[in-house]
Amino acid sequence: MEAETLLQELIQYKTINDPTKDIHPDPNILDFIQKVVKGWIPNFQAQILENQGYSSLYMALDPKNVDILFMGHLDVVPVSKGWTSDPFTLRIDSGSGLGYGRGSKDCKGSVVSALLMLEKFCRENNPLVEHLGFFFSTDEETGGQNGAQIFFNYVTKHNIPLKYVINVDGGPRVVYKRRAGFGIKVKIPPKIIESFGHLQNQTCHTRILGDDNRHSAYFVQGCDTHAMVVLSKLLHLHRDWMVKEIDGPWIKGNVIPDYVEANIVQLTKKLESPLVSYDENLTKILLKIRSIILLDLPTEIPSEFGISVNPNVVSYSDTNGTEIYFDVRAFLSSEKTNILVKSFKQRLDELATEAEISCPGTSGYFHTPIGNPLVKIASEVLEKHSLPSDPCEQEGASDARYASDIPVIDLGPRGGNIHGTDEFIDLASMKKFSSIYEEIVSQLLGYV
Repeated sequence: MEAETLLQELIQYKTINDPTKDIHPDPNILDFIQKVVKGWIPNFQAQILENQGYSSLYMALDPKNVDILFMGHLDVVPVSKGWTSDPFTLRIDSGSGLGYGRGSKDCKGSVVSALLMLEKFCRENNPLVEHLGFFFSTDEETGGQNGAQIFFNYVTKHNIPLKYVINVDGGPRVVYKRRAGFGIKVKIPPKIIESFGHLQNQTCHTRILGDDNRHSAYFVQGCDTHAMVVLSKLLHLHRDWMVKEIDGPWIKGNVIPDYVEANIVQLTKKLESPLVSYDENLTKILLKIRSIILLDLPTEIPSEFGISVNPNVVSYSDTNGTEIYFDVRAFLSSEKTNILVKSFKQRLDELATEAEISCPGTSGYFHTPIGNPLVKIASEVLEKHSLPSDPCEQEGASDARYASDIPVIDLGPRGGNIHGTDEFIDLASMKKFSSIYEEIVSQLLGYV
């Protein structure tokens, strides 16, 4: 099957993952992949793993005897406004060689690369097929607990002798470590105050240097601008501004909103001014954001990217109060969330007594030593293809963290605008990576 055709088929499945709106990925995409693979190799076995309404696909000639696993995900984040074409129809720009569509980079294009490798092995009757397994989930964008975590528990239970795992959800460099991701919720009750003042609307925008990426983990303090942080600073600059309510295009915990809108009350002492109301606690927690994003923690492994804290989702009403979801990235074990909660309390200062702080979502990190054969061989293959060969840390979390007891890397074709508008994959890179994966597998298993 042509690479572009396969990518188009995958993109057209609306695999949006948004449980807050009861939207789950279309599971028919798994049936399609099974049909395609069995057309290449009829005796390839397939198993569907299900948990909490999510389905994952595991395929191999002998599912209980796999040496190298390729894994990726098929779910995508919701579509924001601003796309220049239908997000679920592959648009190819022949001039740039880019293919646009939701999930093209994250990470259906990478799945295509792995499947093209498998197709070639099947066509050539390559014995390497006997050593390979493929796992594709549909819940990576909501944490992977119902996909990758379930699968690696399955691996342990059935003593599957995995030697190496290649997570195709990455870029064209060997990623050998990634920070853990944490979701922190801060909830504070309303405190409605009436005073004299004038109402005005204030809109603050997010600006990302370089591309239109909205993935929270890739946000760089000092270079990029987060709309919520802009609002926090404006409130510091204008201490007579109080916030009545706030709204924005909230998508999910690890996606930075394009903008936020605040209904501001500008206080005045003039009695002839209108009597208006505002939420004092909402104003206070927004003021604290400027401090919270500078969170400091005793982490376990040094990180090139340090600690990142982004307030990405807000829920507000004058009856229930304010709830802000912070996306936090740090090399901290998932069982040490108490350290994170304590640090938030310190930053909240006097508000901590009124606030309810919880950590509903956590994930571990992964770290494969640079000297491991998987890292070394993959780096050498990239160098052969004139790609960056030095292993690196990458910003975001990935489902590779669930394989942390097995040597694992993230590695995939070039693309951009992850989680943003006009997401794209480099089609030439997507095709090249099928060969890159083939060479890595061949060398890892001793076939040259």
